[in-house]
Amino acid sequence: MIFGIGIDTIEVGRIANSIATYGDQFVRRIFSEEETRYCAPRPHAAEHFAARFAAKEAFAKALGTGVRRGFIWKEVSVRKMFTGQPFIQLGETMRSRATGIIGANFRIKVSITHTKELAEAIVLIELDESQVQ
Repeated sequence: MIFGIGIDTIEVGRIANSIATYGDQFVRRIFSEEETRYCAPRPHAAEHFAARFAAKEAFAKALGTGVRRGFIWKEVSVRKMFTGQPFIQLGETMRSRATGIIGANFRIKVSITHTKELAEAIVLIELDESQVQ
C-alpha cells in the first residue's frame, strides 16, 4: 500500500548559485559525506547535487512533513546500488522521525533525472501490508 508520493523539480542553476555563493557551508548543511564524495568530483557536479536536492524535497513531500520542522537534510542521503539504481538512506534521527509517522515497516523508492538545466525526482513510500488496518 502506498503511504505517500512526492515529486520535485529544481533548476540546476539555483544549486550551482548556492554552491558558488555559500560553498562548503551549503554543501555540508544539505548533503551527506557520501553524496559529496559522489557529486563533487564530477564534471557537472551541480547537476548531480541538484538531483539529490530534488530527491530530498520529494521525500519530505512523500512523508507529508515538508522540509520544515525537524527535517535534517543530510540525513536523507541519495546513494547508488552497484547497478546504478538510486536509493534513499535515512540517518538515525530521520529514520526515527519517519518511523514515528509511518510505522516500523516501510520501503522508500526513488527515481532521479537531470539535464543541464533541470533536476527532478519522485519518491514513493510503501507501507508493509501488515500495517494496514
